[in-house]
Amino acid sequence: MDGVLIIDKPSGWTSHDVVAKIRNLAKVKKVGHTGTLDPFATGVLPLTLGRATRLTNYFLASDKVYHGVMRFGYATTTYDIDGKPLGEDMHPELDFPRLKGIFAGYCGTVNQTLPPYSAKKVQGRPLYSYARKGVEMPPSTKVITIKSLALLNVSDCEAEFELFCSAGTYARSLAHDIGRDYGCGAHLIQLRRTRSGEFPIETAVPLSDGDQFYSREFFLDRVIPLRNLLCEIPAIVISEGDKSKMIHGMDLNLLTAEWESQEYRLIDASGELVAMAQRVQTFQSPIAQPAHWIRVHPHLTFPV
Repeated sequence: MDGVLIIDKPSGWTSHDVVAKIRNLAKVKKVGHTGTLDPFATGVLPLTLGRATRLTNYFLASDKVYHGVMRFGYATTTYDIDGKPLGEDMHPELDFPRLKGIFAGYCGTVNQTLPPYSAKKVQGRPLYSYARKGVEMPPSTKVITIKSLALLNVSDCEAEFELFCSAGTYARSLAHDIGRDYGCGAHLIQLRRTRSGEFPIETAVPLSDGDQFYSREFFLDRVIPLRNLLCEIPAIVISEGDKSKMIHGMDLNLLTAEWESQEYRLIDASGELVAMAQRVQTFQSPIAQPAHWIRVHPHLTFPV
């Protein structure tokens, strides 16, 4: 089975736990995930199955949407509810307009400080391995883009929010930094991913019905096939002759009137995905349409 299965990850499970469970339940050897969710978080976790694992990097780079709750009053070692408190609880009275102004300052492209308990590798080891041993490391940062950050509601010491951001954004770092700016510390207590790229929460399926795990057939019936993936990337229909050339590792010289992208899906006449390809060169002619060399990614072919 080749395709993507969208799981609604339950709280308490790691992303790798979900991968292992689906590998066992669906009896599929190759299963990968397309963006880690912390154990306490829930929501959209796209899994790639079979040959679709070759497309994982496309999904890893996609934007994400989260719904969550920050708890103000103190920070924690992990920046979320699973960490140890750093200081006494200040029990602040949250001011909605002031907090909304702080939220607005985080929109745009920013350098985000990574939480000490994260999988980001420094000197060949994940940051959490240093943190667990009490080794303090210099702060690591990464460039992220926050497209929108909406303050939805304030109740007692808690603030409900919705975050639309680029891949790799840490919602718990955001909670930590906003708590620092507010002057009382904060940490993340709830987080639910409601969209990952092209996959909304409405397409996600749970692992179980509450009493027992669903059957192999239940999951396989809900796999999104290769032909229905990455539809935002333009498609080019190729002939059987070009398909044969591609399978034998040859570059393709294709003619078309408009070229709006560097990346393309190559599909056959029936709509099946044959390969992912990249435009590498354009030849202009005064009497003919432009000619374009298309280079097929060698590890992203799906001959039917």
